[in-house]
Amino acid sequence: MFFRKITSKSNGKEYTYLKLIENYREGDKVKQRVIANLGSLDKLTPDKVNGLITGLSKICGLSQKSDKIETKKILRYGEVLAIHKIWELLGVESVLNSIIPESGNDINVPLLAELMAINQIIKPQHKQAISDWYQCLYLPELEDQNLTSHHFYRALDQITKFKEELESSIYKNINNMFQINTDLAFCLLTTSVFEPSPQEDLNLISYGKYIWREPDEFQKIDLGLLTSRDGMPLGHRIIGENAEEMEYRAILEYLRRNFGIDRCIFVGDRSILANPAMEILVAHGYEYILGRKRLANQDYDLLIGEMKAGLNGFREINEDLWFKELGNGDIRYLICCNPRASEQMKSLIYDKLNRIESQFVDLKRQISGKRGVKINNYPVLADNFCRKYIEWQHNDSTMEFSYRFKQDQILRDIALAGSFMLETNNNFLRGQEIVKAYSGLAYISESFKEIKNFEPRQNYLYAELNLSANVFMCVLAAALEKTLERIMRQAGLNLDTRKALLLLEEVKIAINQLDGEEFKSITSIAEPQEEIFSAIGIVSDHRGVI
Repeated sequence: MFFRKITSKSNGKEYTYLKLIENYREGDKVKQRVIANLGSLDKLTPDKVNGLITGLSKICGLSQKSDKIETKKILRYGEVLAIHKIWELLGVESVLNSIIPESGNDINVPLLAELMAINQIIKPQHKQAISDWYQCLYLPELEDQNLTSHHFYRALDQITKFKEELESSIYKNINNMFQINTDLAFCLLTTSVFEPSPQEDLNLISYGKYIWREPDEFQKIDLGLLTSRDGMPLGHRIIGENAEEMEYRAILEYLRRNFGIDRCIFVGDRSILANPAMEILVAHGYEYILGRKRLANQDYDLLIGEMKAGLNGFREINEDLWFKELGNGDIRYLICCNPRASEQMKSLIYDKLNRIESQFVDLKRQISGKRGVKINNYPVLADNFCRKYIEWQHNDSTMEFSYRFKQDQILRDIALAGSFMLETNNNFLRGQEIVKAYSGLAYISESFKEIKNFEPRQNYLYAELNLSANVFMCVLAAALEKTLERIMRQAGLNLDTRKALLLLEEVKIAINQLDGEEFKSITSIAEPQEEIFSAIGIVSDHRGVI
């Protein structure tokens, strides 16, 4: 049987009908006859046709195929694929497997470590336990995995035991790829905050290590972050709260033992209150590069004078960074300036001052002529920016409110916007390398302002924090980022890692379903994304998914 359109004319009009035709044999001849007339073709809407097909399929016991694709979920893929490629190139999985012994349980340390590194690099905005967050990623290795917070805790426990061996082996793999400059190392002294982990209802009794007390919301950590001369992250040391000189001597021994580096320059900001370690190093004659956050009056006058003179005598490192060196015996001073940031900061200061002034005008109108005003209850007066640049007074007896701008402070900050001063006792490095080292370490340190906590804990009973393992994961993530950037530069792509990963974030994998069967599809890949994938060796054949 088959369908046939039959056309006929009546009163000058043409009509088309759909009929079901059957072939039959009569003697030696094959003839046709109409089995059913399904009516005018104009009246057979798509819904009516689908209804006929569905009804016929049910009567005949046939399953009807659907052409409707249902998307179950969208997973992150572009940046995950790129990070995974760098992970493979550096052989991190083989390093972890060769150093950390098999424990005979269900802990896949390399996979868990890779997920923690990806989490640190991507830096999701929301605070979510990594045991939940990883489910938004696509990695073939994650198929049929059910990872809990316990898995990540136990992986970190293993990493803590073998931290130095892991750092040394990963360094060797990176050095085989790039030939790291090991003439000297930089050690950035900084303070980080260890974030509180998401609260979970967990029973940690079977995993050892307990502290019976209410946990602090945040924990401050003093760190020494170590990089090679050319900026490759190497490792870290956690420094005690009241560290003495011998602790910094131990950092030098650690560099010799693990990386064969005999010389180290300590880098940080000079502030007796915020960074007392730098004062210890200066006093004991260690090599240092200091950012001068607190300047004496004569230094302010010097810096303001140089800034008012424009860029006369300054040398350009790039369009956003210029410097001028001033010698003073054994100590070198470098005045640095970012012209673009300077203009942005000036605009920001003036814009905010204008907004605050309008608030002060409104406030004066509200409280003038009133007694018993609780002046400190007004939010604008609690603003730190406001306190820095404005003085105010409310006289309860005269019921007058007055204020004035601190013009000297405003003019000084406008003059110094986008500038900073460095001090060093190193006589070996060129000025350009000193400035680049300081600014590069400042860039890396942004990733360490808040150390990711990958461990679970409860309100009162929780596992002892493996701080070193958490910091190790941050250093490893920074090394992966730096490696990605170097590979892209070698391929001629002038992109930093964060811009590249932001582009790749747009590449997703859709998990779809059709007729009860699952299949995956990748979103379109634009030319900039294609260039990044090609630069790191991810050809189109390696992007396919099943």
